Amino acid sequence: MINARHLSFLAGLAVTSVAVAAFVLQGSALTVASDRRGERVLPGLADNANQITGLTVRKDADTLSMERRDAGFVAADSGFPVKTDAVRDLLASSLELTFEEGRTTDASRYGDLGLADPGQPNGGTEVALRTASGDVADFIVGNHDGTVGGPVGGEFIRLKDAPQTWLVRGNVRLPSGRSDWFEAFDFGVKRSEIHKIEVSGGARDAVTVTAVADKPGEFTLENVPEKRVEDTYKVSRLTSPIESFRFEDVRKATKLPDDPRRLVADVGDGLRISLTSAGEPSDGWVQIGVEAMSDGARDKAKAIAAKADGFDFRLPSTEAEVLGWTNHELSNEQKG
Repeated sequence: MINARHLSFLAGLAVTSVAVAAFVLQGSALTVASDRRGERVLPGLADNANQITGLTVRKDADTLSMERRDAGFVAADSGFPVKTDAVRDLLASSLELTFEEGRTTDASRYGDLGLADPGQPNGGTEVALRTASGDVADFIVGNHDGTVGGPVGGEFIRLKDAPQTWLVRGNVRLPSGRSDWFEAFDFGVKRSEIHKIEVSGGARDAVTVTAVADKPGEFTLENVPEKRVEDTYKVSRLTSPIESFRFEDVRKATKLPDDPRRLVADVGDGLRISLTSAGEPSDGWVQIGVEAMSDGARDKAKAIAAKADGFDFRLPSTEAEVLGWTNHELSNEQKG
């Protein structure tokens, strides 16, 4: 039979259990009570979205700052154009975020949600938005969470300098990498339009490849070293930076070395395009030059120069390496 003393003991035990449970939930990555469900995470953004003058995105050790210039945005350090759609998607998706559940306030558990500071293990992506009057929002985006309903699910968010973390409904749309922020462009050149490529300078042997007569898109290496045969695959790769120009980063143009490595392509009806290494070819940084060798190529040369002048572009490693190749790398030892 339970007496009054037993009831008092059990009641005390129940109170203690509730207190311990609350403490554990508060200090872990488990859900804690929240009365903000359905509220906008960034309420000030709605009234200021059209007044955004700058934004900064920081992931790991990489920071990209952008600022409004004229009708669009540019990278703050170089002035190179940023994709308008990328900025629009970021702002629109951030505006749609709503609180779902509160999560941990324990800084040692931020990494479990991908919300540690950028540069730290399991760090998130920090997004800062500002107007001419000051900061509008500064928050860190963490792991995606598919348990939240809706077409895009949810993800974890931490407002900068606030201890509370949140599971929110919505998904901040960010480009997958730094290069995806920049306006892309290419030379509008097909492989079959390339007549000749020369690579020279940089205290290395010069290379010349020419288009094979009656076989557009195929090339042959001149001056193949003795007892070697050309590597047709590598020879064909010399055209890739011209026919499918891509870049991973961009900066203001720097001073070129005294004897830079340079790739020059003669294209179409009188167009000449050059990629000049702004340092070691393996670093990938190049400056783009373009010349119209005939009146028919003048408009195309102007269009390329308008986008490329004043900048260094960093090529992907697979394309940067071709600038360092010599006749030896472009050929194989002859067998037999």
